[in-house]
Amino acid sequence: MNTLSLSRAPALPAAPMSVSGLPRRGLGVLLIAEGLLSLAPVVVLGPAIGWPASLDNPAAQQLAAIARQPDALALGYGLYLLYSVMIAPLMIGLAVRFCGGLQHPLGASVAAFGALSALARSLGILRWLTVMPALASAHAAADPAARAQIELLFDALNSYGGGIGEVLGVSLFMAFAMGLLAIGAWRTAAMPRWLAAAAFLAALGLAALALPNLGIAVDMSAAAAVSLLSLWMLCAGVWLLRAPRG
Repeated sequence: MNTLSLSRAPALPAAPMSVSGLPRRGLGVLLIAEGLLSLAPVVVLGPAIGWPASLDNPAAQQLAAIARQPDALALGYGLYLLYSVMIAPLMIGLAVRFCGGLQHPLGASVAAFGALSALARSLGILRWLTVMPALASAHAAADPAARAQIELLFDALNSYGGGIGEVLGVSLFMAFAMGLLAIGAWRTAAMPRWLAAAAFLAALGLAALALPNLGIAVDMSAAAAVSLLSLWMLCAGVWLLRAPRG
């Protein structure tokens, strides 16, 4: 073996992820499961603490509800955390199948924004599984003066956590991911045009949630925007299960 043969050794072949190689049925099942999982917090937390309407209640009222229902809070937000974490692999799978794969800039952007959405959502939800129950316990045992301080701390943490979880995770990052996914699916015709258009509509709804924080008055309810996304997931999942193999 000489030096020349070593210098001309063949490079390792590139192995881009194949769009057609991604399990279609597996992605469809994941979409349907994710769409249904989005309903779990309402099913668990709704009867327990009146969620999500309870998020608009005064701090003292929210803290009292958390102290009364710690198990339901842990289960409901635990399921919400699972839903949020699963956003990352779901968007990666969608990017691979409908946006040319992760080696394509558009597909990589969809996956990146999906992962950022999952991270921001998870950070926002963790406050309900860690800090808020501790504050609720302290609030229940505190005197009136200490309760006032705990309520101020609760409001501050809630605003900050909501900014990360809702404004960044639920709204901006997910809107970018869904908008780019819609563009990729429309350009490649990898899904029906109506489904790609519905993805873009869901992206607009999610983006509208962040506009009031930028000083733009838009009347868009979080429940409506999230419901649009969940409905799209269910429709896309059913379509993938019924679509011709490929």
